[in-house]
Amino acid sequence: MPVKFRIFIKIFVLIFIAGLFCQCSKTEVEKSDEDWSFVVLGDQRQGYGVYGKLVKYISNYEPSPKLAVGLGDIMLKPGNEAEWLNFWRYSKPLTDKMPLFIVRGNHEGNDPVYEQILHEQANIPGANFYYSCCSEDTYFIILDTEIRGEERSIVNEQLFWLANKLDSVSLEPNIKNIFIFTHQPVFPQGKFQDSPLINAEELHELFLENNKVKAIFGAHEHMFNRYERDGLTYIISGGAGAILHHGYGGNYYHFVKVSFYQEEERINIKTIGIFNEVIEEFDL
Repeated sequence: MPVKFRIFIKIFVLIFIAGLFCQCSKTEVEKSDEDWSFVVLGDQRQGYGVYGKLVKYISNYEPSPKLAVGLGDIMLKPGNEAEWLNFWRYSKPLTDKMPLFIVRGNHEGNDPVYEQILHEQANIPGANFYYSCCSEDTYFIILDTEIRGEERSIVNEQLFWLANKLDSVSLEPNIKNIFIFTHQPVFPQGKFQDSPLINAEELHELFLENNKVKAIFGAHEHMFNRYERDGLTYIISGGAGAILHHGYGGNYYHFVKVSFYQEEERINIKTIGIFNEVIEEFDL
């Protein structure tokens, strides 16, 4: 091969690599003008390269989001110590800035040993994996679709607990918004679209009865989807690192940023992609 041609090839490769580096290392985020925000992401499943990038973008927001919600399937095999170590190592830029609340996914397992490990690792309060918290004027309800013998449903004690929470929060004058989080979506729209939660219609009616419920988030399907039913918004966000499900739309890696503009009484939702780009944006 002629010397000049080899030099040309080397220069071309160096320029190409430099271009990729510039594109992939864009981590700065402009200062946001919302009053406050939180972020949602789900289904990492050992995709730490993707997850690490998304976490870096989230950690650079100013002001920092108040909290993050992980929608489950953060690992491939339940109870795996190495995976937990990797997850928390890659999560550190995020957890240094805000609390991370975890929803149990099917890959976290529901064997008693795996449940004990999940309680310890995720610091989930109480004996159950359904719980709630509050920030600003917003209430967050985290549900568990993986209870032994009750998989793919919200029934029995958990359903009673949920109904009581919705009733009590509806009477709180300082709470304006309720967001609900599951791992398996109430109404799947992709690979599992023929397998909604067993009591999906019952849950939907329960949510409709409370006008403070703004959106229901799920994961499990490795994609993004927004589905509206009777004016209620269901969002699937399963693009934080696991192999994507193709053929249903929304097959891109992402996290979701929920922003509150109190003076405008507006809630804005953006999906942020692997190159820190806004892919979809809408108001609730």
